[in-house]
Amino acid sequence: MQTVLKKGMFILWLLAVLLWSRLSADSVLAAPLVEVPCRIAVMDFGSYPGAFTSEVQMKGANKSISDYLIEQMLESGKFIIMDKDIYAEKLQAAGIKYTGRIDPDSAQQIGELLGVPYIVYGNLGSLVVSENTATVMGSGAKVHTVRAQVVARVMDVRTGEIIAAAKGEGKSDSAIAKLGSEAAGYVTVGTRKVTQISVHNAVRKATVQTADMLTEKLCGKSGNKRKN
Repeated sequence: MQTVLKKGMFILWLLAVLLWSRLSADSVLAAPLVEVPCRIAVMDFGSYPGAFTSEVQMKGANKSISDYLIEQMLESGKFIIMDKDIYAEKLQAAGIKYTGRIDPDSAQQIGELLGVPYIVYGNLGSLVVSENTATVMGSGAKVHTVRAQVVARVMDVRTGEIIAAAKGEGKSDSAIAKLGSEAAGYVTVGTRKVTQISVHNAVRKATVQTADMLTEKLCGKSGNKRKN
């Protein structure tokens, strides 16, 4: 009887230790990296070589990604973001690179000019399209699935250290019926057509996921703050 009781107490102790370890780990993972609200600037995104395939393209991809990112991060209520149109003119006038990959020296200049401790920058990692056949309203149709991948990093401009990074993915379908007239807004390569709306939807979904991941990594799940 005592042996059974001791085993039961040992099991309860072991479960308590495991639970405490899990809670401690979750607490560390949820710890914020910045003070909320955090002053930050979002740069125009670039694109990796080969990000666009021959079947699909996107007009204004760089500015669209940064706009989607700004909108999503502002909705979290945890950031104070500089107006991109205002600081873009200042950066251009100073001859500072602010698109795509940013080096630490440029980041420091950006921080000094804009008065922010952190910048967000990154690239459109990939944008590809695949094709399948489906039935749409009784007619044969080719369904094109656009897949996008957005990669973002947050740099502390004072140290050049990357304090957070995220990669988001998104997809959107575009069904083009064989019977019907040409519609505006399609990207056509040979017999393939993909709507610009589908391309932007895929990129927007990938960017929103990226913004949410960055927000959680930077601000954590709790209300704890660390002074900038």
